[in-house]
Amino acid sequence: MKHIFIVNPTSGGGKPAALIPVIHDYFKDKKEPYEILLTERKGHATDIARRYSIKDDVTLYIVGGDGTIFEVLNGLNDSVPMAIIPAGTGNDAFRMLGVERMEPKDILIQTIEGKFVKADYGLANDQRFINCSTMGMDADVGEFAERIGKRLPIPRTLVYAISALFVVFRPKTIDLEIDLGEKKIFQKSLLVAVMNGRWYGGGFQPAPMASIQDGKLDVCMVSDASLFRIFQLLPMYFKGTHVGVKEATFLQADSFTLSTGGRTVQVGFDGENSKQSRIVFKLMKLALTLKVPKSSTLRDDL
Repeated sequence: MKHIFIVNPTSGGGKPAALIPVIHDYFKDKKEPYEILLTERKGHATDIARRYSIKDDVTLYIVGGDGTIFEVLNGLNDSVPMAIIPAGTGNDAFRMLGVERMEPKDILIQTIEGKFVKADYGLANDQRFINCSTMGMDADVGEFAERIGKRLPIPRTLVYAISALFVVFRPKTIDLEIDLGEKKIFQKSLLVAVMNGRWYGGGFQPAPMASIQDGKLDVCMVSDASLFRIFQLLPMYFKGTHVGVKEATFLQADSFTLSTGGRTVQVGFDGENSKQSRIVFKLMKLALTLKVPKSSTLRDDL
């Protein structure tokens, strides 16, 4: 098998570049073939991923942040395995692997020597996502964080927190409709988070029960609330302790349609933003092959 490292040199303030010497050093006395490819523009990681098929017998290692993971996933051909080397800012997708804290270079080596597991990923119209799709306040925060994150050299979690405070003072609701086939749900919502994973925004936990191997998308909807109540809910939303509060509604499904009555709103997919009014969600069950450290808590017997 050939090891292909897709490195985004702009992720995480330059963290990926520091791992390039580690990759060279690891393979210098080994006969296994490897290649390091640097991304040069937005969407480049998608183009790189599309080059490889199962016949090439490769594993694609993503050395970057959640945005780079999103790009690779959306170019990945069937059955080609990928691996996540966290070198971004939030690294929310990597949290889902259930790996203990360690230095990035140790994660890199343990992943190269790791195991293969199967995982779910989401499909939203024509976009794949491994972690989340958000709408309403969540997506507005993500879009605002993306803008100010490029201007302020501060940690992603802090950028997200600042953005959340800014958006909270100008809350907008969405007339949300979720069509589950057998029933429809209507709600005036501040936000909706469709989660495959558990974390986003550098540690927020809208669906603390989510798993990338459970065959379900977890949906969290937060109904309209006063500004005072929103400030009460924010820390709970971060910690994942909002389960049971009256404003939060949860459901699980493997497919459904979410629409906003024709109104176009901001939608986020693993941190990448667009504007839409109707999204058909489908979970692709255990359709993704991930290479993870052997210490990962993800099951390898599925």
